[in-house]
Amino acid sequence: MKKICNVFLLVCITAVLWSCHTNEKNYRESYEKTLELNRTGERGEQYQQDLARRTQNNYVVDGDSIRLRNLYFNVTDDKAEVAKKYGVVVAEFQQKFNAISCRDRLRQEEHLPAYVVYVASEKTYCVVAQSFDDISVAAVFTNNIEKYMKMKVLVPKAWVITNISSKSNKK
Repeated sequence: MKKICNVFLLVCITAVLWSCHTNEKNYRESYEKTLELNRTGERGEQYQQDLARRTQNNYVVDGDSIRLRNLYFNVTDDKAEVAKKYGVVVAEFQQKFNAISCRDRLRQEEHLPAYVVYVASEKTYCVVAQSFDDISVAAVFTNNIEKYMKMKVLVPKAWVITNISSKSNKK
């Protein structure tokens, strides 16, 4: 009788523990609730302002406008020579591992010469899908990104980055 009670108690404890575990659905619901809270109220205003700032074009090329940013950055895990003057940024990450994973996917799936740059002032790793020496070509690539890659752009809008330090070295 004591053995049966112990087995029954063990089964009950196992059932309780099994029913309390989290799953992907729970994580997804929690994530979506957090996103919704961050996009409403005061945080929502900040989010909308940040989104507007990140999608606003500020440079005109051949009658078409793009978002161009002049920043100091370093190429990570590649030689600096892979970066040409104008790079088209398609993703931004806070963690280097995620940026490198995205770069590797672009190289394997899209066959693009992607690389990662670190912008220390923003503590951000930017994934550059392709870089160009001519800003006109970079603008065409940026504004028609869906023609050149099937993978989803992981920023609100693809934009062009140019390194400030490379300008000062060439003058």
